[in-house]
Amino acid sequence: MRTVLIITGRYLPGYRDGGPVRSLINLTDTFGDEYDIRIMCLDRDHGDTKRYPGITLHEYNDVGKAKVWYTERFTEQAVMTLAADADVVYVCGPYSDYARTAMRLKKSGKIRALLYIAPMGSFSAGAYNIKGIKKRLYIKYMKLAGMFDNVTWSVTSAREEEELKAAVGTGSRCVIAADLPRSGTTQHTRVKRPYELKLIFISRISRKKNLSAIPEILEMSTSEHRIWLDIYGTEEDTEYLHECMKMLDDVQKSHPYFDWEYKGEADSGLVPDILAGYDAFLFPTLGENYGHVIAESLSSGCIPVISDTTPWTDLDERGCGYVCPCEDPSAFAEAIDELVSMSEEDIQIMRRSCYEYIEEVNRDSVKNSGYRKIFESGGYENGRDNERL
Repeated sequence: MRTVLIITGRYLPGYRDGGPVRSLINLTDTFGDEYDIRIMCLDRDHGDTKRYPGITLHEYNDVGKAKVWYTERFTEQAVMTLAADADVVYVCGPYSDYARTAMRLKKSGKIRALLYIAPMGSFSAGAYNIKGIKKRLYIKYMKLAGMFDNVTWSVTSAREEEELKAAVGTGSRCVIAADLPRSGTTQHTRVKRPYELKLIFISRISRKKNLSAIPEILEMSTSEHRIWLDIYGTEEDTEYLHECMKMLDDVQKSHPYFDWEYKGEADSGLVPDILAGYDAFLFPTLGENYGHVIAESLSSGCIPVISDTTPWTDLDERGCGYVCPCEDPSAFAEAIDELVSMSEEDIQIMRRSCYEYIEEVNRDSVKNSGYRKIFESGGYENGRDNERL
């Protein structure tokens, strides 16, 4: 059985990092019986000062189908020691201290296993432009230092490959391995009433997720019927959340038919059940390399109303959602107005399309997964031949 070492900021029982943690849970659930999956991560969740209860530091803990090594920090010695037993080292994100450590060790020959870096949506236009000067200087330095020379990038789509090569270089080696969705569907529990709409926004509260676009979208809605909006998400950027809350308060003052509430964090394991209690998921994100919460809205029968900056670009043609230009709030508003007027019978047709579509995606993503190509790729770069990717 081949051994895969995944290095990431956080894993279970953490949940505040949202999609990245969900990506790894789905990955280990799918491939944990075929491969020896080991995960190195921090010993506490995002923003916590205390470590997870019941874990053992600096040795492997059995967590689901993975072995998890919890640490306070990613030292060179620890990364090098764990990597020595791996056929493949897979690093989540290009900007972190552990990514720099892994690339530096690879360049110096102290990691012999193949090294893959997953950009995790870092190079989408929306994400790359946030603190863009700092990010571009970092990429320039890493290229000049030759840190990307021994790296293969694990991208989730041809689109993400194009974005990465535009930022890092056209000669970058890439393998496409689409994220794996959570399996199964969830029974929808909300009964849609005509001329009422219950919306949800559920994601990390950060500028990349573009919560601040929602007040403008609602202002442009021509509907004068009852609309509710519930917001779930970790306060990754508290200042930004307060800005959005003020704007939503202003909308509520001028639109008496509109109500909203911030519900706080959502446990990752409960997200499908939460989504099943809403008519539609409003998500004007600036960019997603996958978007697990979009997949989960589909599997819960909660109609996605999303921007065109994700891989889920065919929802309109499949009759299971709305894909709107990110820079055009009026398109989102038109989708909301259409949904408000729908009856339960109307929206049931879209829900059935959601279930059919996500089940098809689930089957294809596992059957044709690029992760097998990564995990089965040729062994050590020094010592035996490798598969050319």
